[in-house]
Amino acid sequence: MFDTALWYFPILIFIFLNSYKINKLNAKNKLTASNIDLQLERVIRFLEDNGGNHVSHLILLQDKDVYWAVEEQVLIVYKRIGNKLVVLGDPIGPESLIPKSIKEFQEYGVSNGLKPIFYQISPRFMHLYHDTGYRFLKLGEEGVVNLHNFSIEGKQGAKLRTRLNKFIRNSYTFSVIMPPYSKAILSELKEISDAWLGNQKEKGFSVVSFSKEYVSCFPVALLNDPEGKVLAFATLASDHKNSLTIDLMRKVPESPHGTMDVLFIHIFKWAKENGYQNCSLGMAPLSNVGDCKYSFQSEKFFRLAYLHGNSLYNFKGLKEFKSKFASGWEPKYLAYRETFLPVVIIQLLLLINSTPHPKSVVDKIKYLMKKTG
Repeated sequence: MFDTALWYFPILIFIFLNSYKINKLNAKNKLTASNIDLQLERVIRFLEDNGGNHVSHLILLQDKDVYWAVEEQVLIVYKRIGNKLVVLGDPIGPESLIPKSIKEFQEYGVSNGLKPIFYQISPRFMHLYHDTGYRFLKLGEEGVVNLHNFSIEGKQGAKLRTRLNKFIRNSYTFSVIMPPYSKAILSELKEISDAWLGNQKEKGFSVVSFSKEYVSCFPVALLNDPEGKVLAFATLASDHKNSLTIDLMRKVPESPHGTMDVLFIHIFKWAKENGYQNCSLGMAPLSNVGDCKYSFQSEKFFRLAYLHGNSLYNFKGLKEFKSKFASGWEPKYLAYRETFLPVVIIQLLLLINSTPHPKSVVDKIKYLMKKTG
């Protein structure tokens, strides 16, 4: 791990110095993007009217900024780190305005001495980023369940069906509750979340984290044990179209084997009954990245991390779990231009591994150095 830390060190110093330079620049230029805290209701109304995407619900973490593009008809969600403006997902709004919004945000960044990059974009708009000079790196794949076709009947679903029936026989119950929530239920969910985390810290940006305020924005799926205590829970986020996302998932450490399988099966049934067509399982990072002999060298490097990096993150285990349910996989990409890719990767790691309410760049560097050494 010491060798890894040495490799990171010069890049981290570069990021720190670059961030200091940009902070001085911003004192002159005064970035005008509004803080999400000041216009959360407006954002929610916009998503209800226009629909969102696979990560739009993460706006409600209130740890990001928003930019209103094309005369405030397109929503861009981003967070700044160093000299980068990291956009989460594709711009949201009328499809005909997406090309203009990408160009406008690019010009906005350049005019302030910053470089926009787009994180977890979909294949649907890749040609638009390409036309604006962006290059791409595959990040992984989003697992999606077609609820109309999902079934645990037949030979293929035998294991899941047996597991579900066992929980039902033993009086485990499922329910979906709606906000507002009592202090008692929020405290119970907080205890489960804390126990699940153990000594780990919450992540940020593209990874959901627990807060009572965030949980209170969504329906919550509960799996209760025979005594009525919550065994596992998941927040259910809608894209305001026809898709549901299983978002924040936590369970008690001593939960029986198969707990999350059973919770997911119940959620799929509930979502189908409530008119949803698809259910997102979220990202499987590095899934099918660099597995072709013609892949970019950078993607082949990440392939090695996927195959041999389970001591740091269980990439393969997460993909295998989601593969039990997923009917399809949609690739997600990083779009970047005129920047050194290794620096971008380190900045993304700092961003994601920061606390939900990050401190200074120095604190982020200290945290990453602690993790690597």
